[in-house]
Parts: sequence; C-alpha cells; structure tokens
Amino acid sequence: MRAVVVPRFGGPEVLAVSDIPEPHPGPGEVSVSVEFAGVNYTDVRNRMGHGLGVPPFVPGVEVSGTVREVGSGVTSLSPGQQVAAFTRGHGYAEVALAREIFTVPLPDSLAGRPEAAGILVTVPTVLMLLTQVARVRPDELVLLHAAAGGVGTVAGQLAPRLGLRPFLGTAGDARKAEYAGRHGYAAVYGYADFDTRAREIAPGGVDVILDPVGGDLRARSFGLLAPFGRLVSYSNISAEPEVAPDAEWMRARCVGYLGFSGGQLSARAPGLQRAAMEQAVELVASGAIDLGVSAVFPLKEAADAHRVFEARAARGKLVLAL
Repeated sequence: MRAVVVPRFGGPEVLAVSDIPEPHPGPGEVSVSVEFAGVNYTDVRNRMGHGLGVPPFVPGVEVSGTVREVGSGVTSLSPGQQVAAFTRGHGYAEVALAREIFTVPLPDSLAGRPEAAGILVTVPTVLMLLTQVARVRPDELVLLHAAAGGVGTVAGQLAPRLGLRPFLGTAGDARKAEYAGRHGYAAVYGYADFDTRAREIAPGGVDVILDPVGGDLRARSFGLLAPFGRLVSYSNISAEPEVAPDAEWMRARCVGYLGFSGGQLSARAPGLQRAAMEQAVELVASGAIDLGVSAVFPLKEAADAHRVFEARAARGKLVLAL
C-alpha cells in the first residue's frame, strides 16, 4: 500500500510516498481504508523528532474512511462502515490501524467529506480545553492564541453554544485576524501588542488564556492573567524553549498553569477521549461547527502541507486526500 514515510528526522523534504506492507488489526483494533487524513502540528513535531515515532515511521494521527477489517473482540464496528478514527500515528497511508474505542461511526451526512478527517483531534481538543481543563465559566473572559488555526476556528464557534462570552484572539497577520474574526471572536490582535490591547478591554486581566504557541508569546501572557486566572499550554508551535514563572510568582499572583495533550490523554484516560469524540461528531454533523477545511492536498504533497504549518501560514484545517 502507499504511505508517506519519515525515513529520518528532518524537514518536510524527508517525507516520501513509499510502498509498505498493509497492516492488519490485532485484538481490539480495526483497520481503515483511508479516504482523508487530517494534518496536525503533532505530525510536524513527530517528523522533526520532537514527539512520538522512531524512523522509519508513518505520521498522521487522524483519518476518515471505511472499516476494512476488525480484530478479535471488536463488537461495535463492522467492515464497510464509514468511520473517523484517532490513530496516534500512521494515518498518512491507504490503510491505517486504530483502537475500537477511538473509532467513531460517521452519519451519512459526513461520509466521504474531507472535514470528517478533522473531527477527532480538533473538536475534542476544544471541548476538553474549555470544559475539562480550563473549566471556563460564562462570565469569564478568554484569550486564545493562534485564533486562525484549526483549534481557534472551532473554539470561536463553540463558545456561544457553551454559553460563554465571545473570545479575544491573536493572529500572526491581518489576513489571519480577519479570518478569525469571521468565526466568532470579539476582537483579534497581532502578536506584537496583544497584551497592551487586551488590557484596554480588560484592565483587571484575562481569566483564561489558551496557548499553543509558546516562547515569548507565552512568557508575556502570564502577566495578563487576572487573579484566579489560568493559562493552558496545549502545544509549542514556536519551537522556542518552554517558559513559565516559578511557583512563588504564581502563588503571589494567585494564578494557575495547566497543560493538555490529547495524545497523552488517550493513553491515560481513553474513556474521557471517547466521550469528547462522540460529542464532536454530533456537533459537526449537525452543522453547528464548521471545521474550516482550507486546503486538501494529495497524499504525494504531504510535504507541502507541512511547509504551510512550519511557515505558520495555516488557516483552519488542512487535510490529505488518498
């Protein structure tokens, strides 16, 4: 079968389409004939050697397609069924393996659509960030960095459905800011002056900051937190050194620092992940959430999709078509 392989850690240029053996499911697993694979920054990190995977390996953590085979013990799925699956790797391939608990049936309205491949990472991440990690209350003010990305696109739309105030956001340029503004944000600021601009609206500080960027942006964000505010780190797309104040500073300011990783949660508490996945499929199928698929790349152009991420030019969701 065809698959994109990382033969060694490196830049996007190391990605190459190769013929590799088709995998077959073990106990509690299914194999999926992949139609679309979501592209995530996790895939970029793994390719660079900053995450999971030992070369040679196939990147990709989410797919959609048709159940091909089921392993022993699988009772809720059958061959031919349209599904989305969270794979924790090896998704950029014609056939991918996934655990039964992370494979969710798709309604007919989502079958064969590119956005089906983006449901099980982005939307559950937003749901858990808002309801389980930061536990945002209706009266609280939220600022989300990289508001034009996949998570930002969904979060701006989901806020009113959860009874939350419209969010503040940040973006790397005017075009991204305009894009984020169309997805429900009260205001979107540039990275250079977001802290000054946010204080004009919230002199007492921001209650929750959701940050996938890291580096200098994160360092400046801590000072923007209101008393009892929480900063949640869920990625580090800047690839800059991780920074955080010491515990004494946080005690003095009465603020908190939290972390979240969907990939790690799936290993520690798969039931929590599954519940969020089922809710995510319902939200997208109902039309309540538009994932904002901005580009669909052929499998052979996976390197180009990664280049978009590394240039920090991604808006909405990027997808590979098999």
